[in-house]
Amino acid sequence: MKRLILGVVIGGIVGAVLILVIIVLFDGKKSPVQDGLRLAVNDSSKINESKKEQVLVYGDYMDLDNTDYLLIPLGMKTIEDRDDRLLKIKSSEDYSAENNIGSYRSYKYNFYSLDFGNCNNIIFYNKKSDETHLLLQKPTVISKFYFPHYEKEYTGKKYWFILLGIGEDDTNADGYINNEDAEKVYIADLSGENMTQITPDHTQLEDWYIDMSTNNILMKVRFDSNNDKKFDYYDEIEILKTSIDTPAQGKQIINAEIKNNIKKILGQIK
Repeated sequence: MKRLILGVVIGGIVGAVLILVIIVLFDGKKSPVQDGLRLAVNDSSKINESKKEQVLVYGDYMDLDNTDYLLIPLGMKTIEDRDDRLLKIKSSEDYSAENNIGSYRSYKYNFYSLDFGNCNNIIFYNKKSDETHLLLQKPTVISKFYFPHYEKEYTGKKYWFILLGIGEDDTNADGYINNEDAEKVYIADLSGENMTQITPDHTQLEDWYIDMSTNNILMKVRFDSNNDKKFDYYDEIEILKTSIDTPAQGKQIINAEIKNNIKKILGQIK
């Protein structure tokens, strides 16, 4: 009797272990779920996989102060063919609830920050002339988008530019453009024209600040300093400065001598 009970117990343990191994192996074969802009592949075996039917998704429009323009964010949504080959598109309310589309929050200096979960481009619509144009002419992910919005009661200094961060390349080579890739930060006028890149390639913007006394923008920019194709805690941050009136790629305000001195001082701390 004891042998029978022992055999049952051992058999149960072995069976549980086998089931656990099978689950681990099965999960290991699953492709990780990725967010962002999926890039087309040249591999003929994956063409059908990469060409799922898509539709445009529009975010809520934004009225730009002191201009004739409305801004309309747009993205792409993949339609899954699930119900008897009939493609069903969710309502804008459903999609907005899932992806936080069309919402924006108050930001410093009376700029608003657009929060659009799947923003790939911006349409500029001129309300008076009916003219429309796209901000960008290639596949991208707009990771940051700041635009001015002043209440009527505001009497302080006003700024009339758009600041945007754009993911243009799959810098970590995972097949997607998303927030894990490098971004380029641009400043543009309120019509979306005259875009000037103000951060170096292969960086991400962490924060920005307007120095009103000098009319400069100061930016905390993270570099992939260890060249691991990631942007995280282990990478260095530089502070760059550029002019709002004559924007150009930002220059470092803390030179190598100062940084070496800082490291020397902090190296004495245990």
